[in-house]
Amino acid sequence: MNEQLEDWITRFQKEKDIEALANLKDYCYYMIEPLIEEFTEKYGNDAGELLRLKWDKRFYFIFTKYQLNVGLPLDSFVKNTYRFYFMQVLKKAGY
Repeated sequence: MNEQLEDWITRFQKEKDIEALANLKDYCYYMIEPLIEEFTEKYGNDAGELLRLKWDKRFYFIFTKYQLNVGLPLDSFVKNTYRFYFMQVLKKAGY
């Protein structure tokens, strides 16, 4: 993981730095959007729009849980966590 990402994660987790969180959102969007597209193909456009509305609502919480020292690649953490979260959102919405 590059130093900039580590800095953003550390600043957000220790200082609740909103700028660092915004930078993480921008960075992670490109990991999350393909998941939204995957679920859109499977469940339709309405499901995709729902996920686009919901993805950032849990971002703050999700990134309080990421642990730099565990060594799990950020890409894996984001994709696995969001896949689970999106399945929960769609289930709750009746998909």
